[in-house]
Amino acid sequence: MTARRSTATSLRAKAARAAMVCAAAVAALGLTTTQAMAGGTWDAQAANFTLNQGDWYAGSFVNSSSAKLVFQSDGNLVLYSNDGGRALWASGSYGQGVNRMVWSASGYIKLQHDNDIVCTIGKLDSAPGGRAMVQADGNFVFYRYDGSAAWSSGTYGLSQSTVDYCAS
Repeated sequence: MTARRSTATSLRAKAARAAMVCAAAVAALGLTTTQAMAGGTWDAQAANFTLNQGDWYAGSFVNSSSAKLVFQSDGNLVLYSNDGGRALWASGSYGQGVNRMVWSASGYIKLQHDNDIVCTIGKLDSAPGGRAMVQADGNFVFYRYDGSAAWSSGTYGLSQSTVDYCAS
């Protein structure tokens, strides 16, 4: 019995060390727990709605297992499906001089030409202190600090939504 207990204790210790090494690797790579999940079902955090969140410029993007949110050089913010690259949702701000995307600390997105606001995405003060996620189901969602959803692209299940949001 002592040999079995010793083997079981040794296996538990090895498993604990392996878990710590994996956690350290995830932290070193800057991945969230959901991003690090295997099986292609991870969500991707696009931003935190805080004062220290960096702005996005042309070429900025975030990729989940099923969709990719891209701030394009033409000023359009577009959510593409990863299976064929079809546009699921878009701001429709192309050709309007948009050159910067601000993740407002109040919980919404400001599409700007220099410092002039061209379009806002989400309601004013919709998710202060929250976060923006591109989910594994293809939906782009703003979450409040308490975890409740404040705004969504309406693309759950990779269904197509509006491709001209700023015009509405």
